[in-house]
Amino acid sequence: MRKRMSVPASAVALLTLGLFVLTGCGDAITMSDIGEFDDEEALREFIEDHGFFDETEIYGAESMVSGGSDSREPIDPLTFWREVTERRVVRDVYINHEEGIAEVTIYKEIWGTLNIIDENMVEYEKPMHHEGVRYAVFQRNDDVSLGDDHVSLASAERDRHRRGRWTLTDISGLVANSVETLTMDIEWIHVQSATVDFTITDPSVLMAVPDEIMHFETGEEVTVTVSGPPEDAILFLHTRGHRSPFQYDGGAFVGTWTVTHEGVHCAGVQALAHDSIYDSEYPDDCLIWAMPYEVGDEEESEE
Repeated sequence: MRKRMSVPASAVALLTLGLFVLTGCGDAITMSDIGEFDDEEALREFIEDHGFFDETEIYGAESMVSGGSDSREPIDPLTFWREVTERRVVRDVYINHEEGIAEVTIYKEIWGTLNIIDENMVEYEKPMHHEGVRYAVFQRNDDVSLGDDHVSLASAERDRHRRGRWTLTDISGLVANSVETLTMDIEWIHVQSATVDFTITDPSVLMAVPDEIMHFETGEEVTVTVSGPPEDAILFLHTRGHRSPFQYDGGAFVGTWTVTHEGVHCAGVQALAHDSIYDSEYPDDCLIWAMPYEVGDEEESEE
């Protein structure tokens, strides 16, 4: 792991409020002259399209089953799901022209509902408001420009982590959480497969791309162990095309998945308070750590 980019929550909130006011559409622009606009737009498009930055799987609307309860609670849930009604993203880009480096802070805010159906088919709806932040660093290659021949540009586009003259060199994970109530905590996440043995203690730390990014081969079985949430918490593993609950075992939560999709992706662990699902009055209480990973040969096309 390379270095850490972190700011106090209060500073993030103030920064975000200012950005919303200035931009009106959720994207902040930091530039010294109008010529910088094209670079910033290129970086924003890069982030929108790149699988490392895609956390939509975590907020998918598919129903999830929490498992049984040892004793009857005010809610005895049959299934639950999240429904996103509004999503706002701020991509704050700072370009150091002398060094050819762009530092990006991506701030996300999501509103919606946590929906629960109990065994009597009664539906409960709780407000959802999550916020999250992650960081990235890009390096500019001045040898690649719009004036270059098509062969050079085509070569640049084939690299999973490069678009045009910008290359993604460092990226952090995402830390997201419910805003109104947060009691959940994660101490560490251990990811293990035939080729990977990786422990995460702070998702906000920048990792070098691709050397420090988890890399799997298609068909690998991956075991994810999570320490920190209380025994009665409800944990889910979210990956590309896969969503499954963790089981509590020997003081930690354990989940598995089999890697099937080549390309660049983002996997997330969602820790949800027990009473968020089993108590009709307790609010959404959730913490998410999401990390980038890639699968297969870099030169092969992404699915």
